[in-house]
Amino acid sequence: MIKVDNLKKSFGEKEVLKGINVEIAKGEVLTVIGPSGSGKSTFLRCLNLLEKPNSGSIYLDGHKITGNNIDEDKVRARMGMVFQSFNLFPHKTVLENITLAPIKILGKDQGQAEELALILLDKMGLSEKAGAYPGSLSGGQQQRVAIARALAMEPEIMLFDEATSALDPEMVGDVLKVMKDLAEEGMTMVVVTHEMGFAREVSDRIMFMDEGIVYDIGSPEYIFSQTQNPRTREFLSKVLI
Repeated sequence: MIKVDNLKKSFGEKEVLKGINVEIAKGEVLTVIGPSGSGKSTFLRCLNLLEKPNSGSIYLDGHKITGNNIDEDKVRARMGMVFQSFNLFPHKTVLENITLAPIKILGKDQGQAEELALILLDKMGLSEKAGAYPGSLSGGQQQRVAIARALAMEPEIMLFDEATSALDPEMVGDVLKVMKDLAEEGMTMVVVTHEMGFAREVSDRIMFMDEGIVYDIGSPEYIFSQTQNPRTREFLSKVLI
């Protein structure tokens, strides 16, 4: 579904991605792990063109989406993204936050958009919060609203950029459960995370990045138990306590 070919990205003199190659199948959950500053978030942001690569190519369903004359909004409509920060509009209710983009961008009528939003809120365990404002919600609740907002665009792919890293520990589980449910439903997902238990349990494959390079990629069993890559083993020895 996604093919990344020799993807490179620099910010000024600093090369952040140094030739990434990976293919992601429809329905696959690819988890990206690695130390801070390794290029994981930049890789994710390049996939939906929030960052423009300096060179290399990205293909979506066989169609090249990097280069000139690309409708970036159309690409992003197919890839929902959830960030560390929730980015909800504080002056709009939960329901309004979720329905805004489907109405403005997809052209749905309000009734249609609200019907889907209420279904998604129920799925997130937040049915009773439709009329609430983001400021009255916990961090975990706000992040689940952000996931519902992304899903309301009916994307084919979901990108998660450390979606639980800004949450208090007791709120992490609720968000991870929503992500696990999406994986079980067959959603294609690329997940940057520090949650190793989640990576082990939910991933089809795990990609280990450091210094803008993919050092290792394979099944959870391979990454956690079988890899002979010294950099992967060093990283895991520090994060698996």
